[in-house]
Amino acid sequence: MILKRDKAACSLVFIFFLFFVGQLTAQMNPIYRFKKVTIPLELNIENSILPKGAYDLEFLRANPLSYFLRIWKNGKILHLIQGKEFPYDDPSTIPKKPTLKMSKNKAEKSLIIVFESGYETPIYGRLRASYRLEYKED
Repeated sequence: MILKRDKAACSLVFIFFLFFVGQLTAQMNPIYRFKKVTIPLELNIENSILPKGAYDLEFLRANPLSYFLRIWKNGKILHLIQGKEFPYDDPSTIPKKPTLKMSKNKAEKSLIIVFESGYETPIYGRLRASYRLEYKED
């Protein structure tokens, strides 16, 4: 009898665990994905080097204050980087379609990636997020 109760308790704990893990992963909503974006520099991400090359970049929103950049290559997720949203100063500068801009800050040795979702994005339109990644000196 005790053995049956232990199995039932373990099963309930396992079901609750699966439920909460499903809730956490479901909250990462994809906004847009750019395919074969060329990264011009070797990046230092989480104590590893991401070599120069073409990658897929996917932009995600976890909640109204958390934005993430997912870096893919050949269907494999390489890195997940948190960024931050910054509002538009002038609404007339909002693009129609999603855009991606990269700039190099030599003083801070960082590559700044700016994602703008644009007006015509079906989910989370008029959003702008920035991601700062350290690069390796040549």
